[in-house]
Amino acid sequence: MDKGATVLDDLTIHQGVVELKYEKYYEKYGKYEVIKELINEVKNKKENFNLYYDEIKKYALLRNFKDLFGDKVLEINGKYDYHKMNTNQIKIWWANLFNESLINVDAPIIEYNLLEDLDEFINDLDQNTDIGMPFYNSKKLTDVTNGMTLGTISILTGFSGAGKSSFAVEKIVMSCIIHNEKLLIIGNEMSVKAYRKLLLITVMGGELYDKLEKQFNRKKIHKGNFTESEKEKLKQASQWVREITKGNNALIKFVPINDYTRSNLEKIIRYYAHRNYVRLLLDTAKPSDESGKDRWRTFVEDFDMLYNLGKPDNLNLGIITTCQAADELLKMRFLNELCIADGKKIKNVGDLTLHLRAAWDSEYEGGSDEVEVIKYIPTPFGENDYGKEIIKLRRDRIYYFLFVSKNRFGETNSTGLDVLVYSVNFNTNRWSEVGWTKSISRNFN
Repeated sequence: MDKGATVLDDLTIHQGVVELKYEKYYEKYGKYEVIKELINEVKNKKENFNLYYDEIKKYALLRNFKDLFGDKVLEINGKYDYHKMNTNQIKIWWANLFNESLINVDAPIIEYNLLEDLDEFINDLDQNTDIGMPFYNSKKLTDVTNGMTLGTISILTGFSGAGKSSFAVEKIVMSCIIHNEKLLIIGNEMSVKAYRKLLLITVMGGELYDKLEKQFNRKKIHKGNFTESEKEKLKQASQWVREITKGNNALIKFVPINDYTRSNLEKIIRYYAHRNYVRLLLDTAKPSDESGKDRWRTFVEDFDMLYNLGKPDNLNLGIITTCQAADELLKMRFLNELCIADGKKIKNVGDLTLHLRAAWDSEYEGGSDEVEVIKYIPTPFGENDYGKEIIKLRRDRIYYFLFVSKNRFGETNSTGLDVLVYSVNFNTNRWSEVGWTKSISRNFN
């Protein structure tokens, strides 16, 4: 046919057989008479020509595949049945198997049917909640963020000396102690001595606040030479820790990191994760010492490492990091990820991004940027019925604002969430939720 023949007659067929050296088989299977019978059988059924032709192609394809893959090609297995499949279906089947084997050499593909077992999924959601460990003494923050959940990264930013570590000790460390959750603190700025001081101050200002006749003067913890009364208060704080943890001194691990390289950071995290320290506070996260790279690029790659380590299908960690906000944005009233000093793209791998700053003088009562705080008060008319109380920032108190720029579990400031307001007593390290404010301008200029 390729040489110009338009009819498959006896002479044309014989010539082709000789050229291919198939005379032996030609004689064995009845020579041209069999071919003639087949021609007569189908010549009045031209509408089926494509079907006949596909069958020829299919079995030619199967012979080729059998040479490559062996008898497996002819085995019926589940949905694979070459008898019922056409040429194209067989091609796609084996092409998919081949492609999957190539792809899975480097990174196996995990797939789920999104629409499968939805009823069972609903029952699982009902019985196994995704609510994380609550933040200490912060019901509002816990409600909007779903708490501190494993398999997530939370980022807390603040300007230098603005209270990031103080906030973290009260909200995170205290919560782990109360809920008997192991916590690894990796510290690269504050020492273990500084953390112990801050913890004792926080316990006295929190759990012992109503039990102490007079609060401990925080300045004295650095000076020593305690009075009997001061020492007794400190001993009460120590006793509370022993009782609540049942003497488990290893509940909270503090690891100072001097060699702040990505590999060393990963080594420490893996070591303690395998000892069931699956909650991590990294205070303060900064670009690791990776020579030859831009700081922001290094910082992003550091967080990529944290993200991959903490994923539910890896170590399933609950990671919270504090980060330095850029000093050049100190005049920025409404905070978001733009204030992150080294690489705002770290937000991409975070599940929760919080930004903390002190209230400005102009935002207190009577100031040019006076802030009004809405405090929702339950009424006797129903569980979800609340009244509102408007509060101004009193000048005899210290207030902080907490902004939420990313929240995989709920709203952010850009999607309707108001800014959370805290009243802060640094003498006792007591961070009390006051309410919400809409008063802070979102003008970023």
